[in-house]
Amino acid sequence: MQIFLISVGLIIAMPIIIAFFTSFKPPQEVITYPPRFWPSTWTLRNFEVAFSTNPFARFLLNSFIQTGLVTIGQVLFSLLAAFAFANLKFAGRNALFYVILASLMIPFELTFIPNFQLVSSWGWTNSYQGLAVPFLASAFGVFLLRQFFLGIPSDLHDAALIDGSSNWRYLWQIVVPLSKGAIGAFAIFAFLSAWNQYLWPLVITDKIEWRTIQIGIRFFMTNIERGADWGAVMAGAIIALAPTMIAFLIAQKQLVKGIAMTGLKG
Repeated sequence: MQIFLISVGLIIAMPIIIAFFTSFKPPQEVITYPPRFWPSTWTLRNFEVAFSTNPFARFLLNSFIQTGLVTIGQVLFSLLAAFAFANLKFAGRNALFYVILASLMIPFELTFIPNFQLVSSWGWTNSYQGLAVPFLASAFGVFLLRQFFLGIPSDLHDAALIDGSSNWRYLWQIVVPLSKGAIGAFAIFAFLSAWNQYLWPLVITDKIEWRTIQIGIRFFMTNIERGADWGAVMAGAIIALAPTMIAFLIAQKQLVKGIAMTGLKG
């Protein structure tokens, strides 16, 4: 069974493996027929071309700032909202939660133009605000963390209140430490989603210095199309892929644990 799973995993990862080896090939080996799986001579030339042809360093910086703002915002706001829905009693709590859940069924394409018009009217095009603010809240995050918080015994909340603790203190000193797995899992989801955004950064920015890494690869391919330097294209793709791979490898155990521990209690 393990051999079968490893084989399936290798097949799925084959495009990434090919891109990795291609990024280290000299230009003449990239178009050699029959193609070579790994380079006969390893070179960093493709990465040098990637950084010299376009401002890849600025693309990376923009992506890290945008992704960082979105991830922090989604985790923070989802944490606060989920705690309120799971532990506080107020009028219309369930109705409001169902409204938030219903928003998950609204396709992004339906809100894309209104979001663009709103952000443009505020003068946030070509800015980090425009890239990040429309995505600072996540209905999925609220749902995910609320379900986990409902699994925490309510006796802990009652005991904390009897001992004189405020809801704010109970959240940060008891709930958050008990929910590190679920919070970490959602943080990885938020990071991956924000890092891989393409359409919104493409539309909200029209200056090259504000492009993100995903858009940067497209511009890089356009710039080198005449030379057909596909080794450099693969180098750019590997650069864009590296942060997501590193984030997943670092938080893999926490991600799996968070998903396994997150119940579906209503």
